[in-house]
Amino acid sequence: MVRVRKQLYRIICLSIAFLSAIVMFAPSLEAAEFSDILDERSPEEGYYSMRDQETEEIIMKTARLVHVGDEYINHDNILYRVERIEEDIAWARNLGKITLADFEAEVFSNNILHTSFLGGQKKQTGETVLGIYHSHGAESYVPSDGSDSIPQGGGIIDVGESFAHALEQKSFKIIHSNKTHVPHDAMAYQRSRRTAEEFLRSGAKALFDVHRDAVPPEEYIDVVNNDEKVQIQFVVGRQNQNLEANRDFAENLKKITDEKYPNLIKGIFMANGSYNQDMLPMSILLEVGAHENTKEGAEESVALFADAVGTYFGAESKGAREGLGMVAFRSALWVILIAAVALGVYMLIGTGSVEELRAKLTHFFKKEFAEFGGKGNKEGEGEGEGSE
Repeated sequence: MVRVRKQLYRIICLSIAFLSAIVMFAPSLEAAEFSDILDERSPEEGYYSMRDQETEEIIMKTARLVHVGDEYINHDNILYRVERIEEDIAWARNLGKITLADFEAEVFSNNILHTSFLGGQKKQTGETVLGIYHSHGAESYVPSDGSDSIPQGGGIIDVGESFAHALEQKSFKIIHSNKTHVPHDAMAYQRSRRTAEEFLRSGAKALFDVHRDAVPPEEYIDVVNNDEKVQIQFVVGRQNQNLEANRDFAENLKKITDEKYPNLIKGIFMANGSYNQDMLPMSILLEVGAHENTKEGAEESVALFADAVGTYFGAESKGAREGLGMVAFRSALWVILIAAVALGVYMLIGTGSVEELRAKLTHFFKKEFAEFGGKGNKEGEGEGEGSE
């Protein structure tokens, strides 16, 4: 019995090591396989147009690479999925109107992967700490900055500062990094990941990676409460274990913003990549306007969006989100599932065949349940008497 327990302990330790390896190597895999900037596949116009494959109407335009399987929720909450790509057109299927995620119970930000990645517990504070950074800190706004890119620090840093100031007015503790993480290449997210790590060590409950798009300016202009405003688009990475939590976070924020400022949120793009969102369930990338919109308009829009963020976390402070919610539970479930698969593979290798593995597991559980029911007490009593 003791030997079996030791073997199980050993297997569990190996499973944890296996999971740790996955987490440790995830950034390098992303850098090797994923780039969100346009490359040799870039369309002639410099951006993709997503179109409804039945009506051929333009759904949205984006300067990010688009892949088959990417999804998009437009401002009317209609969900689209990319079925095929032809040159600069991403043809998407209309999957119908959806209901945005309800305001769920708290996502437990100090989850298993968060803790194991940092190698310790996050700093505990009495405040809600929010982190704002810029993976592409050179991004700028041509009408206001005179260029679409400033390596020393573009206009996007100012937009982040306006966002931070608006949130500070709501009594949040804000950490805002002005690091540019240049150059604007596939490794930028690897560099900004270090910034995100610093935020998590400082107790950040949510992360906002603030960008701007590179499409025609009218793509990000709409009427919000009778005034033309620069729109904001959310980007959620599909390649991370927090996808469902990240998406719910984005849908929650859109739902709240829609009530306060209809049309301010352009949509939610579920794109290929992780965008460092694997680090925290409440993590999101913001596209605030495009390079030919004004910086002043972008700053005004993030200040409005800060109202929605204030509502989201303000409700939490009133006790509306107590305990570990279903979103966190589902994220943890994925971790357990991966561990179970790793455990199964290890045991299969050790036994040599599926039949032998099944026989050993059947024998093990029969013995364990027998002891649990009291049939194995004699053995336990013998051990106890010997120890005295």
